[in-house]
Amino acid sequence: MSTAWGERLDKLHESRQLLYTLPVDQLHELPGRPNVVFSIKDYREDKVQGALECRSDMPFLFKAFETGQIGPRRLSRLVGDKPRNATIHEYLDWTVTGVEAQQEGEYDFSGFRLLVLLPRERVMWPAPGQYDKPEPKKHPLLGAPLDPLPGLQVKGKPLSAATIRTGPGYIEVPFVATHENKRGRGFGRCVVEAVEEVAQAIGVKKLLLCSTREEGVSKTWKHLGFHETNEEQ
Repeated sequence: MSTAWGERLDKLHESRQLLYTLPVDQLHELPGRPNVVFSIKDYREDKVQGALECRSDMPFLFKAFETGQIGPRRLSRLVGDKPRNATIHEYLDWTVTGVEAQQEGEYDFSGFRLLVLLPRERVMWPAPGQYDKPEPKKHPLLGAPLDPLPGLQVKGKPLSAATIRTGPGYIEVPFVATHENKRGRGFGRCVVEAVEEVAQAIGVKKLLLCSTREEGVSKTWKHLGFHETNEEQ
């Protein structure tokens, strides 16, 4: 490992610590969105089990990018013992579990966490006194400004998710997806707003979204307020 590469990686790792200051597995309100909540998830502890758990929790995130793409097992059978490129399946697993580069020239996936959008439970017929007092906020800088009333509960499985990581002055978002049966209902916009909440809480002002140049995809992100940029910008 060269000294320059090691120093650059150390600086990147330092910039990625901001996201670690926020709590995981806690529910937060999204301002102006009474029917959803968001949470930050961390699957880094066990790389193999973490990838399997994430795939079980939000299969739509993987399906959105892996459908129609060759998987690692099939690719290995085709090329045999020859060196091969990594597949999107492996990139996703490494991203959600934050796999760290071991030597110069490798991609470094350290620092990633998952931001998950979930449907909020709202009791139709609450018991007397059940909502006399608001539930204290889990974090002073995340979520709506007031303590939630009624308290935050989840009803159902994740609606949308994004992989997020902090860098020097920005949050990068390489993978975003909404459940295939929940698209067209504004949940993609909600998860972007949740990422903005996280950015505001840690004092970051720029979001970097990795996207293809397909017309439909570009149109969606431009509609949500993003614009195309380059490395210099």
